[in-house]
Amino acid sequence: MNVQIITMTDNPLKVIWTAARTCYSALTPTELWASDVSPEEMLRLVKSIFRSKHLSVVEHASVTFAVSGVSRTLLAQYTRHRIGVSISVQSQRYVSEQSAKNNGQFGYVTPTKISENPAALQLYQEQLAVIQETYDSLLELGIPKEDARFVLPGGADTNFVTTLNFRSLLDLYTKRVVVSGAQSEIKELVESMVQAVVAAEPWMQDIVAELS
Repeated sequence: MNVQIITMTDNPLKVIWTAARTCYSALTPTELWASDVSPEEMLRLVKSIFRSKHLSVVEHASVTFAVSGVSRTLLAQYTRHRIGVSISVQSQRYVSEQSAKNNGQFGYVTPTKISENPAALQLYQEQLAVIQETYDSLLELGIPKEDARFVLPGGADTNFVTTLNFRSLLDLYTKRVVVSGAQSEIKELVESMVQAVVAAEPWMQDIVAELS
């Protein structure tokens, strides 16, 4: 799995602060944006916003990620989060999974419980090899990729670009990381997303800590 930020709202702390202050200030948004306010003062207000759950203003900041090497099973879970989340996915209709184009085997993700069990791992890899042979044979019979893909498993890997506003990102973090029960792969994905944002915007660590 690889998760990288492509782009993010410039100065998201001040964007959120400006949106929040606009609601209660006689100053215009332009005047607020141009004002000389310290990061500490902005963060105090933003923390208060999160505690009070008045989160519409947080939606003005967003982040776009490039994600690769995750399973189609994860994709099905991730796309359940639709509000404030956009996604563009590599298509199995147009991108071939033929062995000749994929070093003999289509890309796949191995769950940890399987990789830790040698007998299970062998069984898993043998089955994936059979699926690859079936997929190749279907293409050789003239079956189009969009139909041959029906034999591919949930473990087949994929890539996507996704954009979330900060409110949606933190909602995703709460549901897939803070609350127990999430499958390990999507938990790893969301943790990686949030860690990348925190690395770029260290003030976010305080917000994430209060959610945990």
